[in-house]
Amino acid sequence: MSTNPRRLRNPERLIVSVESATVAAVDRVMAQGSHHQHRNRSEFVRLAIERELVRCQSDDFQKP
Repeated sequence: MSTNPRRLRNPERLIVSVESATVAAVDRVMAQGSHHQHRNRSEFVRLAIERELVRCQSDDFQKP
């Protein structure tokens, strides 16, 4: 998974639609600013996708 969004080797644009309440929640988290790694909504979504992929690959989600 990427660690720096500015250095993606093969970037692809992904367009997603979410509820306005979700966007507002993201904006609230980003406004806190303290220790979050994201600087904009796109970065927030990219990190969330990467975390979810790691979570889904854990042993808890593997099928025998």
